[in-house]
Amino acid sequence: MMQGAFRVTFLGTSSGGGPSESRNCSSLVCDVVGDGTLWMVDCAEGTNRQFAFQDRSSTNLRSNKVTKMFITHMHADHIMGIIPFLRNILYPPPVAKPFPVSKPPAIEIYGPCGIRAFVRQVMKMTCTRTADFWTVHELLTPTDRKTPCLPHSDAADSTYELDVMHKTEVAGRDIMCSEDGFWKAFTVSQSLFGELFVDAGPISHRDPCLGYVIREAAGPMRKLVILGDTSDASAIIPLCVNPPPSLLVHEATDAHIPRHVDYNATRTPEAVLDKALSRGHSIPSMAGAFAKSIGAERLVLNHIGGRFPAPKYARDRRTAVMKEIEKQATQAWGSKTRAIAAYDFMQVIIPPVLPTPREADTESDNEESNEEERGSPMDAIQTAETVTMQLHHADPNEGFLYASKKRGRGDRDRRRRR
Repeated sequence: MMQGAFRVTFLGTSSGGGPSESRNCSSLVCDVVGDGTLWMVDCAEGTNRQFAFQDRSSTNLRSNKVTKMFITHMHADHIMGIIPFLRNILYPPPVAKPFPVSKPPAIEIYGPCGIRAFVRQVMKMTCTRTADFWTVHELLTPTDRKTPCLPHSDAADSTYELDVMHKTEVAGRDIMCSEDGFWKAFTVSQSLFGELFVDAGPISHRDPCLGYVIREAAGPMRKLVILGDTSDASAIIPLCVNPPPSLLVHEATDAHIPRHVDYNATRTPEAVLDKALSRGHSIPSMAGAFAKSIGAERLVLNHIGGRFPAPKYARDRRTAVMKEIEKQATQAWGSKTRAIAAYDFMQVIIPPVLPTPREADTESDNEESNEEERGSPMDAIQTAETVTMQLHHADPNEGFLYASKKRGRGDRDRRRRR
């Protein structure tokens, strides 16, 4: 494995119309810290099961390595997997042993107003008991209601009291946005190249929604921009530039597919756009245009509508549909790099690319830097010649094969007839 690489693995790529036979609803995990821990963005119904379905010859993600979870908004297709996920990773409480009074949380959850009350009350109402502790931090605006964290009580009526914590809940932070409406560096971790910051900003959807920015402060200076559902992400642009993102994950819930690509397609471009905007969503060209506006180096389309299932084999007509979606985004993006339509278990690898010597300020600065880097983890990484995107499951000759689907006799027969 490439030392210091960022890895983003898509566990669920369907819009709220899912899950379907080929896509689970929204969730992805980021391996960015470099110590084996994972950060999750959104946790739809079935996310826990996706860890069991992964092809372990390509990925070996462990759910109990998730230490941070970032929720974009409160819609069901983004949060209904949180409680089953917590029940799985926090383990059952000890039997016939004193219950710990408190200990540091095994997982921290960040999200908009309402996420604390949701997690707390479902944990209480389902009588969930865990050995490990958890906490929820809310990203608030001045008009949001704070949810207090009063100490847990064993009294029966405390189950129904919104302000009283669950037995294994640790009091979380109420994180207010700054005057510009952003949450900058609201959590900081130490990574292979120094400090790793997470910012958040508002984006337009039917209901309040967030986009997250994960960025390095030193070294390769990589930046991931991961957006929730949106019909207009322009409000978050100040967080996305200087430097531009290494990877943009942008939704493309709906798309117009021409009849020559899919003979079943009957909708006009205008009808598709109107429907997407009315529901607070985007089409591929909108994702591409936003990628262009922020100078994104890579673009992955996510939150794919239920009418666009993932292809099963190379010449599945679904492959042509997905390539059309990618084409529309790529043309609007205006990049020489192709936009990628995500599918479940796809993994994007972003290598650490350090500045070349001529990009440094002075030769003396380079010499000092080289001295400091000898024997460090930076010795093992690649420089500017490194490929800009790697996909573990994507085979350009085969199209977008559904990652966990095994080839059967029908696939072998198709190859023989070619």
